[in-house]
Amino acid sequence: MTRDRSAGRVPTGTLTGMALLLALGVVLPIVFHAMPLGGRIFLPMHLPTFVAGLVLGPVAGLIVGVGSPVLSGLLTGRPTVLYMVPMVFELATYGLAVGLLRPRFAALLGRRARASSPSESALLEDPGEGVLPARPGAAAAPLAAVSLALVCAMLAGRVVWVAAVVWLAPVIGLTARTVAMALGAIGAGWIGMVIQLALIPAIVRAIERTRKT
Repeated sequence: MTRDRSAGRVPTGTLTGMALLLALGVVLPIVFHAMPLGGRIFLPMHLPTFVAGLVLGPVAGLIVGVGSPVLSGLLTGRPTVLYMVPMVFELATYGLAVGLLRPRFAALLGRRARASSPSESALLEDPGEGVLPARPGAAAAPLAAVSLALVCAMLAGRVVWVAAVVWLAPVIGLTARTVAMALGAIGAGWIGMVIQLALIPAIVRAIERTRKT
């Protein structure tokens, strides 16, 4: 018997895509932090994490989610440790959850579409290859599946953010005022969440269409 040495290997395109998205996770905050409250409002670091989870899968989303705030903190000093630790948990949740939920919502919506109208079973498209390749055997989910996965992942990530801040407060001696300021960042980010819900599905579809050409 010959052993398949390619089994378990991460495709080069996936590694390239992860590296690109990690780089965006560092560069985008620099651009938006140049504007007053730009980082807190537009949440630029979240976008590459969501795209990684949706296009490359939950493991890639997890890695980009953890790596983006860590690399950004080391290279630019932002986020500070106070925000970095809860952000690591938050973004890791985003990337992992959205990557796990998208195919499940796609399968559910696909089954419903086929049940209501068999002629519409072509809602799922076969992805091609490119810089950001699809997961093996995955299909491009309907736009609704992407949006549903985003909403659920956003809610889960915010819950994890609050839990992390509350858990860290007594551990590192944060004052009540500091904790209130950290939790207040959630309110400032709702605009960014709305923008992400509007843009990310279109970005994902554009990437997957590019892979087919």
